Amino acid sequence: MLTKDLFQRLSPRARILFIRLRSMGDCLLLTAPIRALKAQFPAFRITILVEPRFVDCFDANPDVDEILSAPDKWSFAARLLTRRFDAIVNLHGGPTSLLYSCLAWGNRIGAEHYQAARLYQGVVPRPAPDAHTVESTMALMRWLGLQSDEPPKLRYEFHPEEAAHMRQKLNDRPYAVMHPGSVLETKRWQARRYGELAGCLARRGLTMVLTAGPGEESWVSEAAREIEGAVIVLGLRIPELAELIRGARLYIGNDSGPLHLAAAVGTPVVAIWGSSDSRRWRPWNIDHRVVQNPFECNPCPGYRCLVADSPLCIESVTVEQVYAAVEELLANPAQL
Repeated sequence: MLTKDLFQRLSPRARILFIRLRSMGDCLLLTAPIRALKAQFPAFRITILVEPRFVDCFDANPDVDEILSAPDKWSFAARLLTRRFDAIVNLHGGPTSLLYSCLAWGNRIGAEHYQAARLYQGVVPRPAPDAHTVESTMALMRWLGLQSDEPPKLRYEFHPEEAAHMRQKLNDRPYAVMHPGSVLETKRWQARRYGELAGCLARRGLTMVLTAGPGEESWVSEAAREIEGAVIVLGLRIPELAELIRGARLYIGNDSGPLHLAAAVGTPVVAIWGSSDSRRWRPWNIDHRVVQNPFECNPCPGYRCLVADSPLCIESVTVEQVYAAVEELLANPAQL
């Protein structure tokens, strides 16, 4: 199947399925290209296939017409067997997403670098290795017929009830959000350093609000021990976390999903960086600073440090470096 400019040849009311199973960051980064696609083809019916825990990444998003999700693989499969689409675009590339793309009716589109590329009915070119993830997806969309030159911002719709609840919880105090957690140790700045950083920020009169994902509670507790008057907020759903971050003067965290949620709601970001590729995963289209020290081994897969007993890259970042980045962002009159 010829994939070049495919969108231009489809019906104005075509049904497009995008498979983007996980994670929070990947899902949120998809909102910019989808936004651009809908701007050019407003009558396209866009369906996103995503795992249940990430459905809220697209909550109330006006660019997404339907979200497909099910509690297990077989429920997913059963729902897809009866669905027909004009194009099925697999953005994930793994075996599970390939299975789903084969079950639904429609032209399967993958990328030429996927391991099972020959099983797709059409492929798009391999993305540039150093391109930001949003740009990579935009390049795919342009190959398929999108004519937008500049990707828009990420999108996460305002939730007024959650926003009011968070304002009440913080008593309308000015605050900054810190998210000390990350799944991988090579992406996780030491909790005690978050505590030291909070001490430096205390002079600005900001309340420090600490958040955590499932399984990250111990890191938050360790950081909070060093922070006088810290507010710990756990167990938030994505819309609640979004409004907590939206109301903050600043977001400070590691390379993790909430960093991209901060970008989606328009909150300036200080990103503390370790093993991953900041060219591809830095905050998108938002005022931000990435604090990262150069290492020859960067980037790496990050499952463990391959050159030392502990991840030197993230450990090398100092409190002074992060505080300097914070000062730069807060010096912006819009953040006062």
